[in-house]
Amino acid sequence: MLTEKKTCRDELLIALRELIKTTGKNEFSINEIITFMNNQGTMFKKGTIRNHIKYRCYANAKQRYHATNYDDLIMLENGLYSLNTK
Repeated sequence: MLTEKKTCRDELLIALRELIKTTGKNEFSINEIITFMNNQGTMFKKGTIRNHIKYRCYANAKQRYHATNYDDLIMLENGLYSLNTK
């Protein structure tokens, strides 16, 4: 049986949607989503998830370091993030 290989971004977006359904709010900290993903059995390391949130998937980042970036998340006040609904 073949299983579809998911990228860190794929798992992150799935986890965020589940977390939003669970908490009822579109607002989370990096540690909150890392803990949630670890509880779901992610194979990705804490640093990989953190880098995706802070650099690859962060729409309003001042500087981007990767060749491929996504506008999935928006940084709110106090280091909180939300899923970009645009």
